[in-house]
Order: sequence, then C-alpha cells, then structure tokens
Amino acid sequence: MTRFSVSGDEEEENGGKRVAFPSSSSRLKRHRSVQSECSYSSSEDEHPFGYDLPFEPLREPQIEDINVARGEEEREDINVTGGEEEIEEEEEEQEEEEEVEEEEEEQEEEQEEEQEREQEESNVSEHDFSLLGRSPFSLLGRSPTPTDGSVSITRDKSIPVVLTDPDVLDCSICFEPLTIPVFQCENGHTACSTCCTKINNKCPSCSFPIGYNRCRAIEKVLESVKIRCSNASYGCKETVSYNKKKEHETSCTYSPCHCPIRSCDFISSSTELYHHFRSQHSISTGVRSFDYNLTFSVTLLNCVDFVVLQERKDNVIFILNSTFKTFGYMVWISCIWPCPFKGFWYEILAKTDETTLRLESFTSCNQQRVVTTGPSSGYLLIPMNLFGCRGQLELAICIHSLPVAAV
Repeated sequence: MTRFSVSGDEEEENGGKRVAFPSSSSRLKRHRSVQSECSYSSSEDEHPFGYDLPFEPLREPQIEDINVARGEEEREDINVTGGEEEIEEEEEEQEEEEEVEEEEEEQEEEQEEEQEREQEESNVSEHDFSLLGRSPFSLLGRSPTPTDGSVSITRDKSIPVVLTDPDVLDCSICFEPLTIPVFQCENGHTACSTCCTKINNKCPSCSFPIGYNRCRAIEKVLESVKIRCSNASYGCKETVSYNKKKEHETSCTYSPCHCPIRSCDFISSSTELYHHFRSQHSISTGVRSFDYNLTFSVTLLNCVDFVVLQERKDNVIFILNSTFKTFGYMVWISCIWPCPFKGFWYEILAKTDETTLRLESFTSCNQQRVVTTGPSSGYLLIPMNLFGCRGQLELAICIHSLPVAAV
C-alpha cells in the first residue's frame, strides 16, 4: 500500500518499513542538475546517455527555415501550374495539327475527285450521232442517259459529238457551212439565205418555195456545235461555233503558207515559214533583204520571172513578179500572207537615161506564190528596150511598213 506524505513525497510500505519517494519537483531539480553537469560536444563520438545516434539539441525554428519552406511551396505551385500550362499548350498544338491534317486530307480528296472527274471526261467514249436521215428537230431532243456509262454529261451539260457526215451541216447548194439565218421549204430541205436569193426562192430538190420559213432547229444546232479551227495543226487554238467556222478561217493568222521556192514543199504558218526561209534559202537563192520605208535597188533580168524580197526585222516575204507580154514585161509585188487584206503600200521606179516609169500600188496577199498571167490592175508595164542589150534593168523599190486593213 502506498501512502503520500504531506511534503508531497510518496511513501510505500514495504515489510513494515516506509520508503519515501522523491516528489516530482525534486525529480525535476535533480534532472536539471544532471543536464548541467553533463556537457556534450559535437566532436565527441559517443552520446552522453549511451545512444549510438548523434545528439542534436532542440532549437527554435528560424526565419531562414520559414523562407526556405515557403520557397519550396512556391516552387511546387509553380511546377504544378507550369505543368498544367504545358499540358494545355500541347493539347492546343495537337488540336492544330489535327485541324491541319484534316484540311490536307480534304484538299487531297478534292484533288483526287477532280483528277477522277477529268479522267472520266477524257475517257468518255465517243458517242456517234448519225445525222443522216434524221429530222432537224431530233437533233435538239435530249438523248437519254445511257446506263452503261458510255457518255458522261459534264457540268456545263455539253456532250462530245462525232459527226459521221460533217457535210450534213453544209448548204446543199453552195457546199459551204450553213450560216444563220437558215431557211427551209415545206419538205424540210434547207439552204442558206444567200443561196435562196440565187435560186429565186425555189427549192432545187422539190421545187417548193424556200426562203420564207426559218429553220430554228438547225440554227440552234449551229450555235451549240463547237468546232476546232482547221488550222489547229499549225498552231491555232480557237474553238468557234460551226456557223462561224468559215468566217474565222478566212481571217485566221495560222492559215498555212507555202514556201515560194519551187523545189521546196515546206508548208506551215506564216511565222514558221518566214523563219524557215531565212534559215534555209536566204543565201542559196539570192534573196534580197531590205528594211521598211527605205528605198533599195533590185536588178531585174528579163529571163527571171520572180525575185524574193524579205524584210530584215519581221522576216515578211514579198515577191517581185515579172511576166512577159507582147508589149513588154508586167512587173508587180505580192506578199505571202496568211489572211487577205488590202496589202502593203509600195513604190517601183524604173529609170533609164531617157525614160522614167513609176508605179504606186498595194501588194496583193496570198498564202503562196501564185503563178498567173498577171493582175488586171496595179502593175507596171516596162517596154523591152529598157532592159538593154544585157537583158537587165535596175529598179528602185520602197515598201512601207504600215499595212492597210482590208475593208
């Protein structure tokens, strides 16, 4: 049994003896005295109480520790927020890349569709329309879409057509392409307006009146049918309506021109012919080169029927023609030109000691050197005695550069 004394010390009865235990205050004093008596240095290897662990006395937290802790917390916050921003940026970049990839895929799909469509158009089998024996109105009827895919109609609703008989769209009287207006008789025979007047409005096939009723169906066909220029092989890229074919080809600058040298069979556009002549015949055939608007001399022999003249800058070819007649030689100048127009203005002067002959006229324009007996006008008639005993005559010629357009 334990008893407590008034002084606060505990007592325990042990075998009839009382044992006194020191109080808590006395124990605390004794503990403090032990701490003061014990001294510990960081350089010692052993703990004062016999522990193997190093002894570190407790100390109050300092301001530096608080700042370090706060800095670590801030860095953690920054790392967290920075990581989130990086993730967001990566997601945005991925979204942008996906959008770019989608756009590229769409563009590739569009290009593939366009290529397929072009290939389909180029691979469309030609659908032959035999126009013989068909009425003009059947040409305007919309043909049913074939189920086998032999003909594909493009977006502009045009279809490739092959005329097995191209003459079906030509006038049966003058054999030229029909031009608007087109007239028909009661039996459906057609003719152009010019021929109707020539035949006194009487159909040559059935003797019915013609020239009073328009054939609107054929006119629609003529307007809708597009045809390439016949000079496409010489460089022309024009595509015109069928009724404008003749008009275009008459004025086409790619009309074929022939080399004026008899032994040469070169045929091409005027530009190609000029370069051909300059490179192949300018030296061997004695071509006379000249400049526009400047007077130059040419020796004309009575045994020569033509002399080739070529302008230095534009390479245009002119022909000085000479044809013998009863009273002398007819002399004139022509030009090799792809389309007809009134010509180049030129002057020819034939002068001897006693005689002076002068001609001012326009050149005739032809696609080849035309061998004729001479023009009906615009020539210079030179008497034979002017050629002298040597049979030659000196001519002064001037060709002006500005062509005068045909009316």
